Amino acid sequence: MPPHELVVISDGRRVTGLPGNIAGAPVRIIDWEDIGGLSCVGNAALFIDVDLRDIAKVKTVKDNLPVRSSNQCRIVVVERGNHLSEVQANGLGASDLLKRPLDIRELRQVLLRHFPNSQPARKAHRESDRAPKDAPGATSINVAATALEGLFATLTPSGTLHVEDIKDAGDEVIDAIGDVGLAQWLDTVRNYHESTFQHCLIVTGITTAFGNKLGMRRSDVLTLTMAGLLHDIGKAQIPLEVLDKPGKLTEEEFSIIKGHPTIGYEYLRTQDDVPQKILSAVRYHHEYLDGSGYPDGLQREKIDDLTRILTVCDVFGALIERRVYKAPMSPEVAIDVLTQMAKDGKVESALVRALATSVAV
Repeated sequence: MPPHELVVISDGRRVTGLPGNIAGAPVRIIDWEDIGGLSCVGNAALFIDVDLRDIAKVKTVKDNLPVRSSNQCRIVVVERGNHLSEVQANGLGASDLLKRPLDIRELRQVLLRHFPNSQPARKAHRESDRAPKDAPGATSINVAATALEGLFATLTPSGTLHVEDIKDAGDEVIDAIGDVGLAQWLDTVRNYHESTFQHCLIVTGITTAFGNKLGMRRSDVLTLTMAGLLHDIGKAQIPLEVLDKPGKLTEEEFSIIKGHPTIGYEYLRTQDDVPQKILSAVRYHHEYLDGSGYPDGLQREKIDDLTRILTVCDVFGALIERRVYKAPMSPEVAIDVLTQMAKDGKVESALVRALATSVAV
C-alpha cells in the first residue's frame, strides 16, 4: 500500500522546494508549533525538518509525536557531519536520516523502499491501442506512444531514460507531420489514445508543427518535439484517481497535480544527455509571464524561448483534446482563449499569433 500522505513537520525554513506529490503520496505540511493538533497519522509517512540544534523545538516535536509503530516511515533531516543532530533525530524515532541539503531523489527512494507499491499503476499499452498502419501518421504515433509508455514505466529512482529512443520518436513525428499534416495526425491520435498519453502526443504534434511552420532548423524542431514528448513525464507519479478525475479538482487535488513539473524535472536531470533547454521546459511549462504560474512563480525575463513556446502549445493542446468529462474546443476558440491570456499578460502574443498560423486557424 502507498502512504496515505507524506506529513511534513517543518519550522518553515527548508521545505519550500518540495513538490506537491512524492512517490504517489500527497504532501501535507504542518508547522512545528501546530504539531499539537497532529493525532493519528494512520498509514502516513512522517518527514521532520526542523532545526535540531534548538532543544526547545525538538522537545515540542517529540512530546507531540504519535507513538511510532515498528514499521512506520519516519524520516528526519539532519545537518551533514553534525553528530548531535543525528542523536536528536534518533531520539525523535527516526527510521531514516536524510542529510541537508535535501535531495528530493533520496526522499523518493526512502518512500519507495518503505512503500514499494506506491508507484501508480498505469494501463499497459495494448495492441488494440495501436493505430493501424494505414491511419495517417500511424507509424510515428505508435513509436511515440511506445516511447511514452517506456518513460512512464521508468520513472523510478533506478529507472534509466534512453534519450536516443526519444530522439528517434521525435524524428518519426517530424517526418510524419511533414507528410500528412497536423490535422490528420491529431485525428489519428484522438482515435487511438486517451488521457495523459493523448495529451502528450497532441502537444508533441503541435510543437512539431509550430517549429516546422516557423522554418526552424531540423535540430531545433527536434528539441521542441522532444520537449513535447517529455513535458508531462512527472505525471507518472500522480495518482490516477487525481490525474483522470472526471470533473473539477479540489484545491488539494490541484496541489498534487502541480507537483508534476518538478517531479519530471528531478527525474530527467539525473539522466544523461538531456539538454538543459528541455530540462527547463519540463520544469517551467506551467509558468506565466506575469508570475502567476507554477512551480516557482517565474516572471517574463526568467522564462526562456523554448519554454514559452511549449507553454502556448501545451495550453492549446489541453483545450482541443477530448476527455470523458469535456468536449474539445475548436482550434478557433482555443486560439481566442490564448489571445485573451496574452492580453492578460500570461503568454506572449507573438507566439499565439505564430501558433494560429501553425495550426492553420
